[in-house]
Amino acid sequence: MYSQKSASGMVVPCVINGEAVSLPDTQNFAVIEGKTGKTVHYAQSATVDVAIRAVEAAAQAFKLWKRVPMTERRDILNRAADILQSKASEATKRVTIETSSDDHWPPFDCSLAATMIRQNAATGMTLGGKIPPPDDPDNLSLVFKEPVGVVMIIPPYASWNAPMIMACRGISAALAAGCTLILKASELSPWSHQLILEVFKEAGLPDGVLNQIQSSRKDAAAVTETVISHPSLRKIEFIGSPHVGKIIGSVAAKHLKPILMELGDQSPAIVLEDADLTLAAEKCVLGAFIHHGQVCFGTERILVQDKIKDAFLEELVKAVKATPAGHAITSESAQRTHDLISEAVVEGAEVIIGENEMVGRSSLQPCIVSNINSKSRINREEIWGPAASFSTFCTDEEAVKVANSTEYGLSASIFTKDYARALKLARNLDFGQVQVNAFTLNVTSTTPVTGYKGSGWGSNGGGYGVEEFMFNKHVFLRP
Repeated sequence: MYSQKSASGMVVPCVINGEAVSLPDTQNFAVIEGKTGKTVHYAQSATVDVAIRAVEAAAQAFKLWKRVPMTERRDILNRAADILQSKASEATKRVTIETSSDDHWPPFDCSLAATMIRQNAATGMTLGGKIPPPDDPDNLSLVFKEPVGVVMIIPPYASWNAPMIMACRGISAALAAGCTLILKASELSPWSHQLILEVFKEAGLPDGVLNQIQSSRKDAAAVTETVISHPSLRKIEFIGSPHVGKIIGSVAAKHLKPILMELGDQSPAIVLEDADLTLAAEKCVLGAFIHHGQVCFGTERILVQDKIKDAFLEELVKAVKATPAGHAITSESAQRTHDLISEAVVEGAEVIIGENEMVGRSSLQPCIVSNINSKSRINREEIWGPAASFSTFCTDEEAVKVANSTEYGLSASIFTKDYARALKLARNLDFGQVQVNAFTLNVTSTTPVTGYKGSGWGSNGGGYGVEEFMFNKHVFLRP
């Protein structure tokens, strides 16, 4: 719908007020397929002027969109979900081309994205205000839920791993709240993100309510700060690495703009002595290796009670051998994981299952690493690849201590048949989500995804996510 042609090939444009932006070819950058290294198409890199225009368009659209009844917003969101699912094959094509994902990931990405849109549409209908009890019976206080205004969704360094889910979750929550948006699309998957704009336009979303810009790495800092510093910008959502999150967070703080952040993790899976070992091994491997390990909820640390070490390792070997390698989004990403593991091995770690070997330009063989030096970099940074560490513990208290030893706190898993024991452990784990007998990536559309400690601020999902884009306005009435 929006794509343009240039002498070099297809170009994914920025979109403002429902129209593709016109920029010289010198503003185009290449979008590279990770597994081949080939240029698949190009995308416009927004200028500072384009960034300002995007905010101004969203600000103008907000004047009308905030007054649209929630029933009408709900209907638009539900139509968008239906249209997105009807375009599943197109979404799969775009996501596969841009992210080098396997055949199973894009349909899941599209399906869950549609579910999240519908959930946010339903949630918006339930978010009413309150009438607090007055100090004086002759007075009346009304508390209204109001949209915060213009929002920027920034998923440049993570949303490509689930282009539909991550972007649609934030976009639909903000739209349900009555906000207007600038989607700063990933430079790795701008064509996938542009499908979302096409879907919402077809669903009847007014022009200017949802706008898209993207930028090359060299232009990203200037464009991002231009949007954040604009007087009309009211809130930011960032999904990405802790390193970039600190940069974006500091810019937001500089301009006193609130920010919702979902960052990285070193998610642990705790396997207790009474666990179903086959189930636990399969879920640990799936959590560690799915999508080439490029998920912030990925299982990075497997903690096993010492009594069942040998029996569990037998199951773990089977599960690892049954898992294909897959492909990273870029060759640099796969190489970084390889180097991180190699560095740990030099410092005393041991690869106990699989091999730390590149099996393609952007593909790393899945592996499990043990005996990691406490000072190794792999203990402080996300692995972000198809690998996990393995260690044992004696008591439940020791398991909690090791699991909580990271600066992150996004998700953890516990495998046991004793739910009372699991609940006690869960309450002591410093993580926003704790899954019992499920992998660390377990996400539903109705429950919160909460970043804790260094894994972010605020919550996504269901009513929790929609409320992030609203504020409480108190109106006092005195006779």
